[in-house]
Amino acid sequence: MARKPRYEEPTEVEETDELEVQEGRGRSARKRASHEITQLGEELVALRPEQVAALALPERLEDAIAEARRLTSFGAKRRQALFIGKLMRQLDEPELAAIRAAVARK
Repeated sequence: MARKPRYEEPTEVEETDELEVQEGRGRSARKRASHEITQLGEELVALRPEQVAALALPERLEDAIAEARRLTSFGAKRRQALFIGKLMRQLDEPELAAIRAAVARK
């Protein structure tokens, strides 16, 4: 009786298109975008309260910004900035564009 092979070779090999494999952004690009939005959130915290109110942000984001202004500890401010960045990544591109314009007008 013959020995069984340790592995079985696939009978049909599917060729994947390179574009399908690379359709998403790379990890570095995603991290750069995340850091950019977090930095934008920190600049948003630095705006005057009237300017932030004029942007018509979601209530949860406005609460997070108010909380960031209240904090005094370096670590707490950093964590809050990351949380604000997380909330801002959920926003649509037009809302982010409005925030970028408001920060640029500062």
